Amino acid sequence: MEPFELKKDLERLRKNGKDDETVEVKSWGRLPSSKGSKTFWESLSAFANTNGGYILLGLSEPDFTPVEGFDSQASIQFIRAGLNPQDRDALKVEPVPHHEIHKMTVDGAEVVLVSVSPLAVNGPCYYLPVGIINGSFKRVGDEDRKLSHLEIYELQNRFVQTKTDRNPVPDSSINDLNNQLVASFKQRLVETGSRSLGTDDNWLLRKNITTPIGELTIAGLLALGSYPQQFFPRVIIDVAVHPGLHKSPIGTSIRFEDRKICEGNLLEMVQEAMTAIKRNLRVRRVVEGLSGKDVLEIPEEVLREALANAVLHRDYSELAQNEAIHVDIYKDRVEITSPGGLPNGKRPESILDGYSEPRNRVLSRILMDIPWTHEVQGVLAESNGTGVPRMFNLMREAGLPVPNFKIDISSVTVELSRHGLLDTQTNEWLVEKLGSDFSNTQGIALVLAKELGAVTPRDLRNQTGHDSEDMRSLLDALVDRGVLNQNSQNQYQLATSSVNVTQSEQEVLDAINKTTPVTIREIATKTGKTASSLRPLLRGLVEAGLVVATAPPSSRNRAYLKA
Repeated sequence: MEPFELKKDLERLRKNGKDDETVEVKSWGRLPSSKGSKTFWESLSAFANTNGGYILLGLSEPDFTPVEGFDSQASIQFIRAGLNPQDRDALKVEPVPHHEIHKMTVDGAEVVLVSVSPLAVNGPCYYLPVGIINGSFKRVGDEDRKLSHLEIYELQNRFVQTKTDRNPVPDSSINDLNNQLVASFKQRLVETGSRSLGTDDNWLLRKNITTPIGELTIAGLLALGSYPQQFFPRVIIDVAVHPGLHKSPIGTSIRFEDRKICEGNLLEMVQEAMTAIKRNLRVRRVVEGLSGKDVLEIPEEVLREALANAVLHRDYSELAQNEAIHVDIYKDRVEITSPGGLPNGKRPESILDGYSEPRNRVLSRILMDIPWTHEVQGVLAESNGTGVPRMFNLMREAGLPVPNFKIDISSVTVELSRHGLLDTQTNEWLVEKLGSDFSNTQGIALVLAKELGAVTPRDLRNQTGHDSEDMRSLLDALVDRGVLNQNSQNQYQLATSSVNVTQSEQEVLDAINKTTPVTIREIATKTGKTASSLRPLLRGLVEAGLVVATAPPSSRNRAYLKA
């Protein structure tokens, strides 16, 4: 949770004319009305159940100026009474989140700031007078929304190790197992010398695939079953291809360009989903050494890891069994959403810590011995904490943004960008410069040179993870091919034979120097041109190697130097 900065945060609220996802303002008088009191506790519940936040008391909306007659001391006493666990009669929320209460001054008047931290214990934090079902909230934008039954369940089990995957599946038996997959599974146990096999026939019980009375466990059925959907109809992977950048509204003529419902055991579902995804992504030919191969626009290993994580870490509790894993393919990205928030108290900022914290421990152990087909080496889930860091590295190496994880109370979504070297315009430009057979790293080097005006070995190392000296050798090779020019020890620019500039471009060049970076606004002031008319001129000058940009195009800090 970011620290509250009164000047900056108040300026943002006044500019937007409304609250936001981190700050809620209440316009109390001396003391809140009955409705004002209720909405205060709802907001406190929402912040505690989500990512924390701040409640600012004593300002009016939408101008956020001090309320006449606001009594800061009386308000503080009122809040402290409602957050005192020792006084059950006055207590308003439970469990009480960590909080701090401060007096502050706005435009010469006292206001009260209540800082609410995210819950560090099982929740949800709810408004006691109306009960847990009607009194539990989450923060969405500037709104406090009631939690669903599944969200309440997720928060009730946020910091405990659940044992859902050990539960028996009523009316199931070993007759519901996929015999071929069981044989492959057992063969791997033999090859790895697993002690679970023993000297008798009880190895299925020892691996928690069956229960003592012969029924299958949830983990056993999902991992090794012939058709788990007989018992869990909605435990599927739903792959949908959308025609645009967002889901089409109901009633539109074309909602999906393609759709595949993937069923079977977890391995079969992941394999079917991979086939459906690959069918709807672009491929291109890349060179590796003396040979070439077809490469998917998003690395296959990244997609497999994301799908394996989804089936391994999703929630299989009774409430979540109605939720499918959704794979949504848009024109610019692929989103994979699985039911269930982060398990066992794991926080979003710790996703890359390399520490595996499986929600489903029995299932995790079984999937470590479920082999992929002959086309792919390894097992369905390694469960050693290296998968997500590996995804990040592979996306960088492919010239793509790193995965974006969107964490909700009852779901986790990983967003994989399709905008990399296979973007149609970028790929056509690279083919023009390098020919049809170029490596990802060569492509990344040219894209960086184009966007920044110059690329360094360090830039390439940061983007790809490769050694700086190896990247210097690659850049030198591109210089030898006449694709890049080296203008200093470390900087490489796109090569230009002879550049003829227009009068407008020359005016822009005259406004830029080699020592002090200038922004587009400063160039606009010097030339009398608008920012919108300058952008294509600057883009052309950067591509021609006459100007160097100090930051990527999307950065607010982008400025320009003469090359």
